[in-house]
Amino acid sequence: MQEWKAQMEEADERAMPTRRAILQAAIGTSAVLAGLSVGYIGVGLLPKAIKTPENAPPQVGDILVYAIGAKMNQPIQVADLPEAGPFQLAFPMDPKTSVVRNKQLNNTLLVLKLLPGSYDPKLVAHVAEGVVCYSAICTHLGCTVSEWESKPQMMRCPCHGSVFNPRDDTVVSGPAPLPLAILPIRLEGSQIVVAGEFLGPVGAQV
Repeated sequence: MQEWKAQMEEADERAMPTRRAILQAAIGTSAVLAGLSVGYIGVGLLPKAIKTPENAPPQVGDILVYAIGAKMNQPIQVADLPEAGPFQLAFPMDPKTSVVRNKQLNNTLLVLKLLPGSYDPKLVAHVAEGVVCYSAICTHLGCTVSEWESKPQMMRCPCHGSVFNPRDDTVVSGPAPLPLAILPIRLEGSQIVVAGEFLGPVGAQV
């Protein structure tokens, strides 16, 4: 009997780490599930974004204005754009109220002018006398495309090196899964005016 009892005690001692591990795993799983639950509840409690003129998407008739620099919030004149780049970062502005829609990251635009004959035929309908407008938000992780390569004429995201071709709206290299969305425009005198909604997804797509 004593020998059997000793064997059972030895078995219990060997099983102790396993039981402890199972208990710890159960406690850990419960904590993770509780954390996820709290997370989901937290998401539900987050305040919803309030729509305002400043964060509304570009509207037909909006004028493109400078997003940065000494001329910030002033209308971009076609004559100000050099014919071969670089691009200008821009925001849309309501011409009636002069409200600049700069409170929404996806409203950041880039506008540039190239020789009209240099664009791929599929883009011609969206180009106005050589001027084209793209979303400036990289489709990889949502950084702002802010670098210009003059030879060849390319747009580059500084975060992870995605390169975009403005002449045919393609991703030349880098991790970006999609090209930048085109924003249709038209010219009214010397001003650049929004003529439609974005053609394609805007912002991070991964």
